[in-house]
Amino acid sequence: MPDDAKKFNDYAIGDEAAFDEMITADLVERFRQLSGDKNPLHFDETYAKSTELGRPIAHGMIAGMLFSRLVGMYLPGPRALYMSQQLDFRTPIYFGTAVTVHGKIIQKVDALRVVRLTTHIIEKETKALLVGGEAVVKLLQ
Repeated sequence: MPDDAKKFNDYAIGDEAAFDEMITADLVERFRQLSGDKNPLHFDETYAKSTELGRPIAHGMIAGMLFSRLVGMYLPGPRALYMSQQLDFRTPIYFGTAVTVHGKIIQKVDALRVVRLTTHIIEKETKALLVGGEAVVKLLQ
């Protein structure tokens, strides 16, 4: 995690951060309880098997939750104020998938103290892109 005393001018285009996460049935269940999204596609094995997905998948917004951790704790970190997040779901994320959550600064707007990041969730084993996007973040003083 970055030093929370880091200043806006300390960040540069190309700065990166990443962390790993395991997408578990417990994580999905906790998200289901918190969000109230009880779509059977995420927990009902029989129902999920009847779809083209073949088995339960994680909620897409778990990706949003992981990107929130990236922005709030890693890049730019504790002084970050999320302004926007684009999510492009490339493929479903199944339970038991180890992922890497990655962000990279691609633009800085000094006058606004804003950075734009590319955001990705990549399957660790295959390196497949599962979720892509961009975030806009303001760094508070």
